[in-house]
Amino acid sequence: MNTNDSIAAHGWRLCGLSRFCALLFVLVSGAAFVTTAEGQGGKITSDKEKISVERADKLLEARRDKHPREKVRDAADLAWGESYILRVLADLFEATGDRKYLDELASRGEWVISSRDDRRGIKDGSGESRPAWSMSRDFVTAEYTLTDAAGNPAIELRSTTYDYNNSTKAEVIPGEGSRFTLLVTNDRKKRTETFSDLSLDPSDERYVEKIVNDPAAPPNAKPGNVTEKSHLLRVTKVHPGRRPAAQAALLTPIPLAFVGYVGLIYEPLMRFAELTKKDTSLKDLWPVADRFIQAAEESYKDASSRLWRDGPGKDEGYYLCSEKGESFPWDNIGLPYNFIAWHVCTELALYRLTGKQGYLERSKRMVSHFKNRLRYHAENDTYSWDYWYEPVTTTGWSPADNISENMRFLKPFGGPESISYGSITVNLVAAASRMGFGFDEKEMTRFANTLLKNVLNPERTVTRANIAGKGEDPAQISSLDGFLCLSEKAPEVYKAIRETYLKWEGETLPFCAGLLRWERTMSRVR
Repeated sequence: MNTNDSIAAHGWRLCGLSRFCALLFVLVSGAAFVTTAEGQGGKITSDKEKISVERADKLLEARRDKHPREKVRDAADLAWGESYILRVLADLFEATGDRKYLDELASRGEWVISSRDDRRGIKDGSGESRPAWSMSRDFVTAEYTLTDAAGNPAIELRSTTYDYNNSTKAEVIPGEGSRFTLLVTNDRKKRTETFSDLSLDPSDERYVEKIVNDPAAPPNAKPGNVTEKSHLLRVTKVHPGRRPAAQAALLTPIPLAFVGYVGLIYEPLMRFAELTKKDTSLKDLWPVADRFIQAAEESYKDASSRLWRDGPGKDEGYYLCSEKGESFPWDNIGLPYNFIAWHVCTELALYRLTGKQGYLERSKRMVSHFKNRLRYHAENDTYSWDYWYEPVTTTGWSPADNISENMRFLKPFGGPESISYGSITVNLVAAASRMGFGFDEKEMTRFANTLLKNVLNPERTVTRANIAGKGEDPAQISSLDGFLCLSEKAPEVYKAIRETYLKWEGETLPFCAGLLRWERTMSRVR
């Protein structure tokens, strides 16, 4: 299933900023792994078979068509594909104790580390080769320089939207004298912008920057045909005296070593390290675990030095999506909570493995940041929360605020997080509670209630559209396995999720493996 199919499987009904977040941030949980009950693993004949090691092995074998080196072309493939396979392997080891899953995780994990930018000598748009993984397709800013007849730079262009900038095409049609037409199209957005009779003279009323650039360009470009003010790109520089020649080209994505993927990719590798380090019978795997730990420390040293910010409140903190001016559309803006959650899980594991206080301190600050923005609903003893936080959810910004270089204008948006995102974010809650901070028993009960009362319907057949319990979105059942982490404090969560999975006509490898892991965990708890 490709990226777009995965999105369709979730049935997301999103627009604007929310749609961008869906497209980039979460092809979550099992979305890319969804099959029907007669899918890649063969026909299911019983409930017992649907949640079984044998079934998981069949689904896993169906994913082994190629080694990741043959299919991973971008950091997004690692983040939303390979990292989930690694997590599945860790789950299956915890469910069975069979070290074959750790052996495969070790092999695949070693390859993941070797594919890091600095290990391959790859530089991102900053000109640096970082201890992270670059994305360079649909979800970074793109640029292009129009040239004159001699091939010299004439007009420099840069995208302004949050997605599919690599599908934006700029075409120059020469006119009379020094005049020209700039045709800008994006087929994926079904948008055409035609700017005619343009001039290179700043005093001319048809000066290219005056006609093309929109200081309040929104982050999403709607379908349609327009003749003034682009919502696809802006002119960043005009080279005087150089009239652009006839030409047409797609904008080129600017690679970015994205910090959001660091926690997501390392989390299963840190689980591997912890699982092996506590078992002397797995001592031969300790050198692999040490390499994973060293690699993660290298990545966090870079990320924390550049992108960590204390605040905005007391004892709070977060990571930026990217430095200002880098090619993430939301440059200089804090990472959303689903990415923050993976950082918390990974850094807490690093703290347990290394004893270094910095990992614990940052984790506590990220947990406080999230906790301080929870909304409590006394009527049913549940919580809700937003996907993002200020200034995205409160004031937004304008060009005069000088907050983001790429996204210069934003109307504030907020609302309860979707089930897909929430299934990731709650792992932050469980990870902190397991370490004895952040959330007490009463608060953990509220998170369990959020799943039992808001996310699921009483019949355990449908998921709601968001964590506040609004609407219905059956497609998001594939994300429910992310909430299994709440089972440790509330066993009824495991029972409800298991019941829902058995009633569901679909299945996913991550869901099956997660249920098997927690089935064994809950048997020990009981």
